[in-house]
Amino acid sequence: MLQTMRDNAQGIVAKIIVFFIIFVFALWGVESIVNLGGGDDAAIKVGDHEIYEADIQRVVEQQKANLRRQFGEQFDENLFNQDLLRQSAIEQLIQDSVEQEQARRLDIYAASSLVDQTIVSIPAFQLDGRFDKDQFLNVLRMNGWTPMTFRENLAGDIKTNQLRQAVSLSDFATPYQARFNGMLEGQLRTISWTSVNVNDLMASAEVSEDEVKQYYDANQERFKTPETVKVRYTGFDRAAIEAQQEVSEEDLQSAYKDYLSDLGKKEQRRSRHILIEVNDDRSDADALARAQEVEAKLKAGGDFAALAKEYSDDIGSASSGGELGFVGHGAFATEFEDKLFSMNAGDVSEPVKTEFGYHIINLEEVKAADTESMASKKAELENWIRSEKAKLFIAEQAQELGNLAFSAGSIDEVADSLGLKVQESQAFTRDSGDGIAANENVRQKAFAENILLDRELSDVVETDDGLYVFTVSEHNEPTTLPMAVVRAQIETTLKREKATSLAEQQAKAVASGEAEAEWTQLTTTFAQGNDLPRAAQAKAFGLAKGQSESVRVPAGYTVVRVEDIQTPAMDDVMADEDSLAREDARRARIALVSFRKWSRDNTEVVQ
Repeated sequence: MLQTMRDNAQGIVAKIIVFFIIFVFALWGVESIVNLGGGDDAAIKVGDHEIYEADIQRVVEQQKANLRRQFGEQFDENLFNQDLLRQSAIEQLIQDSVEQEQARRLDIYAASSLVDQTIVSIPAFQLDGRFDKDQFLNVLRMNGWTPMTFRENLAGDIKTNQLRQAVSLSDFATPYQARFNGMLEGQLRTISWTSVNVNDLMASAEVSEDEVKQYYDANQERFKTPETVKVRYTGFDRAAIEAQQEVSEEDLQSAYKDYLSDLGKKEQRRSRHILIEVNDDRSDADALARAQEVEAKLKAGGDFAALAKEYSDDIGSASSGGELGFVGHGAFATEFEDKLFSMNAGDVSEPVKTEFGYHIINLEEVKAADTESMASKKAELENWIRSEKAKLFIAEQAQELGNLAFSAGSIDEVADSLGLKVQESQAFTRDSGDGIAANENVRQKAFAENILLDRELSDVVETDDGLYVFTVSEHNEPTTLPMAVVRAQIETTLKREKATSLAEQQAKAVASGEAEAEWTQLTTTFAQGNDLPRAAQAKAFGLAKGQSESVRVPAGYTVVRVEDIQTPAMDDVMADEDSLAREDARRARIALVSFRKWSRDNTEVVQ
């Protein structure tokens, strides 16, 4: 067979295929081959734009990352419903795709030069205020992007931003409109109001046995217990493995040397430089000659800062005498950094060539990181050594654990082979659990058909606590709770429904004048905050003087009655720059919301 493959590889078809691969590599890179002819079908289609499952998962992970940054150490992934995060991601992607589809229809274009300018100006891709290629690639890698897909998405964002600006800036406020809105904003209304609280009527609501039973029979799904499972598991607990690790004096000495080496990398150096650029107007030889001219002036006693102001092409530092401040490793080009960190304080270098041109460097000060003694670092180093040894041990055992999980007949057989204990979890659902089930991956696998129904052993699952395999030991289907258990819940629900209906009747009677009530009165603008529920205040500003109406509010119902309306005269309202700017912003928001709704209604979305 191998010889046949070798023979076929010499044929014309094979050569065409190889040529095709080389051609595609040259034009679009390796990712074009990875994606060629494969991949899942689009999960959602918005016009001609396709959204894939990978896009949805990427946005979900971005949402989680944002939540981690927002909540810090208090972030718990289990507190956030995965379905809600997924739906939010889908809605975000659909909205973005709708706008991109509209931008495509309007032939909005994002120039490659603009995309490049935007990339190099993004702070996340910069080190010390300058674009850094390695930083750019690292950030993309951490967020699941490739340079090609990032550029495509950035170009899409630029086009949709142009579209939004075009829509937002298409409408503007005239002085008359600003004054008219100022007149409305300054309007004062005197409002009488009274409330009917549902909780106050709960005690008078009565519920019969037949009503409870009818509600129970009609709402069986609401009273079902969630589906749960328990698992029996075994594996390597990280904390237990760490506690078993021994730390020798040799280990400590080696770790302390690593600590001192890391401190060296954290050393800060303050320097100045003079940059002579190599550019379209200056050849490499001319740049070197100019740099050597400056070097000669420095050797003759010239002031470095003054010469930097006169000669340096670095517009960011020339005006400050070439000052670069304190920096650590990784801030500059490799050639520059190698020279800087080989110098002694006070040294001035010969011209150093980088991709930007020739630099003359003056090292002014070295600031070493604070060093702790071996004695003060001992406990920390011991913990670090145990942790690293535990990681290595677990990594070495992962393959063996996986092989046993694949071939063993039971979880007990796996545990016996490795001298481990078998433990059992508490019951958990698809959405939440404790202990090992706090890990989402564990929960997903536990409810997979082969593990849940066929009782197969899972593959190896890594959690924050260690490395485990498991099997389902107990599965509980959803069951309907007995009526006796949920009776109190049903009675409360029915009483609240009756109390809400009674509150509505009483409020309507007060609003129509058929019933008396104790009124509270206030004078307010539309935007002013007060004790009046917001929904009721909004309703009052839609009524004529003397009108009354009841409004549903969280606590029950509120009745409002407009006693007086005082509107400032148009001539008394000024149309200054601030009022015009506020009206422009308001109209821009309205225009954008309207455009988005129109776009969604006029773009085919297939899910």
